[in-house]
Amino acid sequence: MTAQIHDSFLFNEKEFSIAGVNGEGLFDPLDYDLQPHGSCSGCWRGFLCQYVLIENKLLLKWLRINLGRDDDRPETSDLWPKINGVVPAKPHEDYPIFDTVYQNLDLPIAFSGGILLGDNFISELYVHMGFHPAWKFRTVHELLFNNGTIQEIREVSSQVAEIKEMMLKKPLDWNGTGGREKLDEWIKSTFRLDYHL
Repeated sequence: MTAQIHDSFLFNEKEFSIAGVNGEGLFDPLDYDLQPHGSCSGCWRGFLCQYVLIENKLLLKWLRINLGRDDDRPETSDLWPKINGVVPAKPHEDYPIFDTVYQNLDLPIAFSGGILLGDNFISELYVHMGFHPAWKFRTVHELLFNNGTIQEIREVSSQVAEIKEMMLKKPLDWNGTGGREKLDEWIKSTFRLDYHL
């Protein structure tokens, strides 16, 4: 297994990893009749998003997605679905695992709930599995939205650091009671982004 590539969020002119989501309404390719395919072990879901906050509104800035398309197609084409009026294009070298990119989308996202933004990942806590949770980052902000409009921004690094200390004190017991069952549940949990502070 491989750690998964996090979606990103441009916040205060800096790129953060989305390390937790508690709510509904983030971008879903299926809502646009797009069927993503995992093309590498680092992105099983087959797509990657970048969000941004502009004038207190949550927007999808760009989308990279693997649709299993032919490399011989033109650079851009009206044959593939547009999103928010944007025609998809072939990606460039920055993300070779995706075959389609939507740039400058500025797509309003009607998300309600919380998003944790992580920065300064603690490399000693790296694990080859799933998404890294917020407690593996030194700096964490929580953004709270209602229908895509920002309601509150909170610095939660100290709360997350407390969770980290708790997590490090109780590592997963691989050989104890329910060993395989416990391992399977842990694997599933690493692919979820839900959180509770």
